[in-house]
Amino acid sequence: MSDFEDKHLDFVLKHYQEGKFDTQKAIDRFNEAHGIVQKPRRRVLPWVSGVAAAAAAVILCVFLFRGNEQQMIELIANNAVKEFVLPDGTEVTLAPGSKLTYSEKSPRKTQLEGKAYFEVARDEAVPFEITSDGAFVRVLGTKFMVDAGSSVKEVYVTEGKVLFAKSSDAEGVILTKDMQATLSPDENVPVIAVEPDVNSIAWQRGSFIFDKTPLREVLETLSEHYKVSFAATDLDKQLSGEFYAEDLDLIISLIESALDVHIVKR
Repeated sequence: MSDFEDKHLDFVLKHYQEGKFDTQKAIDRFNEAHGIVQKPRRRVLPWVSGVAAAAAAVILCVFLFRGNEQQMIELIANNAVKEFVLPDGTEVTLAPGSKLTYSEKSPRKTQLEGKAYFEVARDEAVPFEITSDGAFVRVLGTKFMVDAGSSVKEVYVTEGKVLFAKSSDAEGVILTKDMQATLSPDENVPVIAVEPDVNSIAWQRGSFIFDKTPLREVLETLSEHYKVSFAATDLDKQLSGEFYAEDLDLIISLIESALDVHIVKR
């Protein structure tokens, strides 16, 4: 553990008293000191009680460390979707298990591990850049999703214009509203999707959208999102509609009623 972490953990342990140490206030004060705003969400990760929660509150969501004489900031989403506002006004939504890193001096040059949705504050003079292992994205101001959580990288644009490439000096593609592209390790240039998958951002939007989609594809989408498998009858029946992602059992029940099918979680 670094000296920086030691100091913050010592502070927590010194001042913690059961029922009196407000972990959320600790996070808020830390974020405010470094120009970060964590946006409230309807779905909130439950806090663990006791000293462990108080200590984690300081370093769980925002972790500050020193390297090469500059301060680096990590934004982390562990078991739930987290929303942040960067110092330049850019809004970032991190998927569970994702992390965004940037330096205090250059908050518009970021490093992504996992999946994130960005609403980038426009700045003509300073483009916003995202790098990951095997992918590079540059924008001025727009809304888009980047999935760098696997070997195949993905970008889905909901507004504006995005440059997607393998690296900052590689040939790339320009994506605009409702366009999607993927980049696998054996490809040098991203491939633009003929039929973009609107459910690529279901985790951020909070709902699934289907339009005459075969039940087989519907269940594949739900399986990928919820990490469960399904068995069902009449897999060729088609489904249309929007289903909110809060309750999987409710979604399954609605699909069964709409299509007169039987679905089993496995």
